[in-house]
Amino acid sequence: MRLIRKRFYPEEEIDISSDEIVYMDDDVLITKWLPIKKREDIKWGASCVYLKKGIKISKVFDYNDRLLYTYCDIIDTHIDNDKIVTEDLLVDVIVFPDGSYKIADIDELICLRKENKISEEIVLMALERLNFLLTDLYNGFELDKVEKYLKKGVD
Repeated sequence: MRLIRKRFYPEEEIDISSDEIVYMDDDVLITKWLPIKKREDIKWGASCVYLKKGIKISKVFDYNDRLLYTYCDIIDTHIDNDKIVTEDLLVDVIVFPDGSYKIADIDELICLRKENKISEEIVLMALERLNFLLTDLYNGFELDKVEKYLKKGVD
């Protein structure tokens, strides 16, 4: 199974089939990965793609295997026979170990829409999925619940 990451900004499509698929069912795809480009701050990560919800939750670790942050991507996923394409819908939520978080890249979403590089449909999908994620977080969704899946990627 090939894994493809598609982004609007910068506009690119990257084959990330080097990521290890640890587990997959109809609801989730679990991967363990190394950064595409070597980084001084990030050694590795494990991601849980919620295929139907349009959210990817990644635990990102440093070189001492300490959790740096949990990165929540708003995505759209397309599955063909031989590949899974995750399309980054730009907006992200970064959750730090102390529970604080920030929302990132809404400005990129706005800019690309104003330049007609993405459709209104994509903007609305991204905002709807962001709202879904934030509502879950506000209602006490514990990101540690994904550990039952992510442990499959870190053991």
